[in-house]
Amino acid sequence: MVHHKPSLKQKGFSLIELLVVLSIFTFIMGGIFTVYNKGQGRFVFEQDVAEAQQTARNVVDMMEREIRLAGFPKTTYYDSALGYNTNSNTIATGFTTSNGTDMIFEGDINEDGIADVVEYNLNGTTLQRSAVAKPGGGVAATPSFKTLAENVRSLTFTYYNSSGVTTTVAANVRRVKVDLNLSTNRVDPDSRRLRTVSVSTMAFARNL
Repeated sequence: MVHHKPSLKQKGFSLIELLVVLSIFTFIMGGIFTVYNKGQGRFVFEQDVAEAQQTARNVVDMMEREIRLAGFPKTTYYDSALGYNTNSNTIATGFTTSNGTDMIFEGDINEDGIADVVEYNLNGTTLQRSAVAKPGGGVAATPSFKTLAENVRSLTFTYYNSSGVTTTVAANVRRVKVDLNLSTNRVDPDSRRLRTVSVSTMAFARNL
């Protein structure tokens, strides 16, 4: 019987060939995972941007709605025989504080017949809101703050009188321009920086 020695073509892969194949496979899989992770990071970041934009829009919309009710109801809404004055908790006096990052006004924002004392205040990078029933009798209201937004890059209230001229006198305020800038929680995966979203509005106090 004749025995044939196996040729090189019949042998399996050599160790070097296996290492080359494994290196190529590892390189390809590494590229795939890199692309996947980058795409996933971009998706999560864009969600963060959308959430910041929605938060900013919700906050500014709330401010606009409530500023419209500043000064409601006025003393002229009631019969003078009732003897209501600005110390009554059924009467809203409008704006009482008009600072760049702190705004206080009175208005019946939930329309229950009792004026509310509403305050928007920037505390560090946190935007807070307080809305409490006016005590009446000339007693100052005690604010009860709740967080509206965090990561506030800047908040600016600009006040205007009835002639459209900027004013710092609270009693003369008739409209307010709100500029709110929020930062994202996460950094942009490309620029490695936080992104800022901006929302602005002009709110008119229709009852003043």
